[in-house]
Amino acid sequence: MSKKDVNDTPTEYDFPPEPGEEEGGVGDLDFNVTDEYKPDSLIPQGTYHAVATGIKFLPAKFCIAWDFCLHDNGGVMSDGETPIDNAHITFNNWLPKPGDEAIMTKSGKSTKRQSKINMLMDFQNEMVIDMSTPSVIAESLADQVWIGLEADLELGVGEWQGRFRNEVNRVKKSTM
Repeated sequence: MSKKDVNDTPTEYDFPPEPGEEEGGVGDLDFNVTDEYKPDSLIPQGTYHAVATGIKFLPAKFCIAWDFCLHDNGGVMSDGETPIDNAHITFNNWLPKPGDEAIMTKSGKSTKRQSKINMLMDFQNEMVIDMSTPSVIAESLADQVWIGLEADLELGVGEWQGRFRNEVNRVKKSTM
């Protein structure tokens, strides 16, 4: 294998332009961050009706991510104008990963593995679904059996890295 010549290394000026790049520069854009900044609207703390519209396994995070769409609630978010209905909220079921059996939770009462197993049991009991094994979960995801499930979400407001956001405190099968 031959050595690559330093002059063969591409620079920022050697790359072909992206589509639309030849049309102008950043100075041609029209916005003012200071004047137009508006914090994200938040859903007030409370219990809201929702439907599961998407559920997927995220292998890099060892979790099942549920997308819930709020509906039949009425009301508006903290900005006084954005409707609560049709907002989407994500809830994660954290799955045990290798090594969790050797790490204690912050409380020191159990391992992370046991804590995640217990949370999965609580969730499956509240939602009246089966999440007993990885095989059952994989089959349910493949067959999309949980899409369309109605749920009641208890939402709160939390802060992460200086930004406020909605958090799901509890999910249970809808009583509506």
